Amino acid sequence: MASRVMPALMMCLGVAIALPLSAHDEEGATKEQKARHHHFHELGDAFKAVRDQTKAPSMDFDVVKKNAKIVSDASVGQDKWFAKGTGPETGKTDALPEIWSKPDDFKAAQKVFADAAPKLLAAANTSDPAAVKAAFGDTGKACKNCHESFRKPEEH
Repeated sequence: MASRVMPALMMCLGVAIALPLSAHDEEGATKEQKARHHHFHELGDAFKAVRDQTKAPSMDFDVVKKNAKIVSDASVGQDKWFAKGTGPETGKTDALPEIWSKPDDFKAAQKVFADAAPKLLAAANTSDPAAVKAAFGDTGKACKNCHESFRKPEEH
């Protein structure tokens, strides 16, 4: 029992110590959380658009290229979306604390996505449906890799 209580007490102590932070710091962190949410919403929409094209009878490569570019661009800047102090301690977020407590693991997961996403854009630029489908599958696995360890499960 003590092994379960101690982490909770430590967390409460951490929250109590963090409460005196200035409103400006909290507002900035909340702003960053909202920006991160916006980036991931945009990324999700783009990924869905590519997915829809992989299932279409014939791909609209203008749609695929436009959205694959959004996915690829997101892979470049994603490391800036998780500044220290923008986790669950700041407000509602699907980001798990492990992002900050296991930064090396998180960076490794981000790298998998950063490696896969440009390949999706490269495949889109070939206008080859088979290449797009393969790269889309690899990019989806990269997303899942990170979501399984660093994002709260989606509620259905």
